[in-house]
Amino acid sequence: MSAHKAVTLKDVAEQAHVSQSVVSTILNGRQNGIFVSESTRRNVIAAAEELGYVAKHRNAPSIRKPSITAHRSGGLRESHLVGLLLGRRFGGSLFTDIFYGVNSVLSQEGYHPLVLDTYADSYTKAAEKEAEGLQYARDNRFAGVVLWHEGGTANVPLIQEVRNEMPVVAIDRRVVGVELDFVGTDNYLGAYEATKHLIEQGHKRIAHLTRLETTDAAIGRLRGYQQAITDAGLEVDPRHILLALDSGRRLNSDLIRQVFTSPNAPTAIFLLADFWAPPIYAELRQLGLRVPEDVALVGFDDVVQPGLDGLELTSMAQDFEAIGATAGHMILRRLSDPEASIATTVYPATLSVRKSSKIAPKPAPVRRERRTAELLSV
Repeated sequence: MSAHKAVTLKDVAEQAHVSQSVVSTILNGRQNGIFVSESTRRNVIAAAEELGYVAKHRNAPSIRKPSITAHRSGGLRESHLVGLLLGRRFGGSLFTDIFYGVNSVLSQEGYHPLVLDTYADSYTKAAEKEAEGLQYARDNRFAGVVLWHEGGTANVPLIQEVRNEMPVVAIDRRVVGVELDFVGTDNYLGAYEATKHLIEQGHKRIAHLTRLETTDAAIGRLRGYQQAITDAGLEVDPRHILLALDSGRRLNSDLIRQVFTSPNAPTAIFLLADFWAPPIYAELRQLGLRVPEDVALVGFDDVVQPGLDGLELTSMAQDFEAIGATAGHMILRRLSDPEASIATTVYPATLSVRKSSKIAPKPAPVRRERRTAELLSV
C-alpha cells in the first residue's frame, strides 16, 4: 500500500474478506445491527494493523440515554442495547414486525434492539449461534435480551446465567427450569381452528407437517391438530404426522412423494409454518396434484405473500408487531423492577381463508336438450 494513499475501510475489508459494514462496526464502534464473532473481530483488527489503518474520528450523534437503570449483581447496567435473538427465516412480516414492535416501545425510553441473527442451515448450528449471541450480550453488558423460539434446549444453563444478570423475555418459547417473562401466540387453539377449517371443507384425511423439537409452537400445534381430528370423530393416523425434514432444514422430498402416492393419501395438509408452503406446493405439482382440488393447504404465521407461484395460502395469522411491543414492555418492566412476578401474555391466531383450502367448485352439469323431433313425438 502506497505511503501517500490513506488506507480506507474498503482496503481493510478486502484484506480481511468481509464487508465494509463489518469493518466499520469493529473499527469505528458503530452500532448498526451487525453481530460479529470474536474470530472475525480478531481477523479485521489484524488486517487493519497490517495495512496501517487509522480510524477517522467523527462527532457521534447524540443518543437518548436510558431512563431506567437496573441494578444487578454485576453492578449498574447502563447499556442502551437490548439483544433480539431472532432467526431470519423470512424476509417478510415475521422478522420485521417483531423488530418494529420491540423498537417502538424501547426507543421511547432510550433503549434500542440489536438483532443477533440465529438462523443457520441446521438446528444444531442455530443453537450454536444463539449461544454466541447470548454470550455477546452478556460480555457487552446489554440491558436485556429477547429470545425467539428456535434455540431448543441446548443453551438452558447459559440462558439461566444471562437471566441472573439481565432481563430475558421469551417469544413463543418455554425454557424448562428457567423462569422467564413470556409472550406468544395460542398455538394449540390456532392449530385446532386450522384443522377444524379443513374438516369443515369435507376433508377426513388430513396430514400435519411438523418437526421434532421441544418448542411451544411445534408441540402446541401438533396437539391442537390431533384434538380437532378427535373431536370431529375422526381417527388420527400416525402415518399422516409428517416429520418431513432431513437432517438440516430442507424438505424430505422422498417422504412427501411416498405419502402422497400411497393408497388413501391425505387430501389436506396443515403446515407447522408457512415457511414450508412453497416447497410443499412445488412437490405436489411435480406429482401432478393440484391445490386445492387434490390437496388443500393451511399454514401458520400468515407470512407467505399471496400469489407466490400461484399459491394463495390460507393461514393462521399472528400479530407479530403486538408480540414484539409486548416483549419490549416486559423488558422495561423488569428493568424497573427486577423482582417483579413473571409475566405471560398470549395472543390469539386468526384464520385468513384463501384459495389453497377452499372447496373447489364442481363443474356445472352439461344440459342436454332433446331434439325438437323427440319433443314432438312425446
